[in-house]
Amino acid sequence: MADRMHVLTSDEVAGIFSKLNSVKDGLKKLTEQSVRSRQYLTDTELSRELNISKKTLANYRAKGEFGYYALPGKILYNTAEIDDFLQSHYLPPFR
Repeated sequence: MADRMHVLTSDEVAGIFSKLNSVKDGLKKLTEQSVRSRQYLTDTELSRELNISKKTLANYRAKGEFGYYALPGKILYNTAEIDDFLQSHYLPPFR
C-alpha cells in the first residue's frame, strides 16, 4: 500500500487550500444570510438606512419591488429581501 502513496506538489496543496477557503467563504455567507433573514426594519429605519423618503418606499411597495409585512400601524421589511433587491439593482463600475 505504501508504494501507491502520492505526494502532493505545492501547486496541488495550494489548490486544495484555495478550494477550502472558497467553501469557508460560502458557509460564512450562508450563515450571515440565515441570521439576517430574521431581522426586520421599520419604514423609518429603512428610509434612514437607504437615505430615501417613506413615500419612495411606499412607491416600491405599490410596484411590488419587494415584500413587506403590514402590521396594524407598522410596516416591516425583511432585511434579506432588501439586500436581494439592492443586489439586483447593482451596476458595476465601467472599466
